[in-house]
Amino acid sequence: MVKRFRHSILLTIILMGIVGLLSGCSNTAEEADVEVEEDYTPVEVASASVDTIANEITLNGKVVANEEIMVIPKAVGIVTSVDVELGDVVEEGTTLFTIEKDDISKGVEQAANAVELAKKSVAQAENNINTAKLNFELNVEKIENAQLNLERTKKLFEEGAVSKSQLEQAELAASDKNIDVLEVQLNQAEISYEQALNQLRQAEISYEQASSGLDNTVVTAPISGIVSTLNVKQGQIVTNSQAAATIVDKDKVYIQLNVVENMVNRLEVGQEVEVNVSAAFDNYVSSTISYISPTADVRSQLYPVRVYLDNVDNNIRPGMNGKVKLNMDQVDSAIVVKSNAVLDRDGKKIVYVVDGDVAVEKEVTVGLDTGEYIEIKTGISEGEKVIVEGQHYVKNDGKVKVVRGE
Repeated sequence: MVKRFRHSILLTIILMGIVGLLSGCSNTAEEADVEVEEDYTPVEVASASVDTIANEITLNGKVVANEEIMVIPKAVGIVTSVDVELGDVVEEGTTLFTIEKDDISKGVEQAANAVELAKKSVAQAENNINTAKLNFELNVEKIENAQLNLERTKKLFEEGAVSKSQLEQAELAASDKNIDVLEVQLNQAEISYEQALNQLRQAEISYEQASSGLDNTVVTAPISGIVSTLNVKQGQIVTNSQAAATIVDKDKVYIQLNVVENMVNRLEVGQEVEVNVSAAFDNYVSSTISYISPTADVRSQLYPVRVYLDNVDNNIRPGMNGKVKLNMDQVDSAIVVKSNAVLDRDGKKIVYVVDGDVAVEKEVTVGLDTGEYIEIKTGISEGEKVIVEGQHYVKNDGKVKVVRGE
């Protein structure tokens, strides 16, 4: 019994020794692992890239119809028929309403009669001038013959072959006074002809005006669009002092922005923008600035800017609110990194780039900063791996390990 007890004690001592030996070996291995563990800083990197950088701003505006024309009738009278209703879609030239034309038709008939009378007067004046020309030519020929006869009569008078009274008769027949009278008659005929022509022109103008007035009794749509207002009814008297209807072109609309003076010169026609009208569609669509006013609005002292949109489905309605996103101070082909990668150290701007397994400090000059990305003008090149996370904990030539990023 005592012998068995001694064997048990001995066996226990041996087992404890083995356990202690194994434990000692394990501690030694862990200490060895600690001794070989590397000292580095984990970082995230991103490559410096060449890109376009700009400050993006959002401006609010109102949707305006591309064209909104008030229809004012030129003729005055009673409306005999209305051919459209409020909200109808009409094409250019569609009849909107008609005005009573009886009185105007009578005026056209009278004007036509006046033209015919004026034409007859012109024809009569033309005959008179032709007659006066013929008389003038015939009398000129007679006077020329009389002057030849006067020369012969003078010679005969000197020879005593004719009497003095015969000589005086020949002198009277050869007188130029008759030609002067005929010239006056011819001039008067020409003046009468010109007056007749003027009267004809006036009559034709009156006829054209009367005919135009007749045409104006049919009032048509000046553009294609939607009848947005209609202020006439059958039997109502219309005048040209107020609009009878309004036609709105909704196929194309524009958002009007009103910008301040220190911004307007930083915009340009053709500049790309992103537009959203939340009441009509959810996403942003691309467009361009189409118009920048050269002068400020008198009341607001702001400069109107227009951005046009196609409105094929007519979902965009005038008066809706619109948003326009655009880039300001844009820089193309710039070397760009994340803004938080740039640190301020002793009055200098620096970034850390990874070279192998160490961080290298580089001084840089910066340009446009959007808050998310920043332009690097000098100091690093495209493709260099810039530390964007962990940069506050590294040192120049300190060991790093890239755990995230490229």
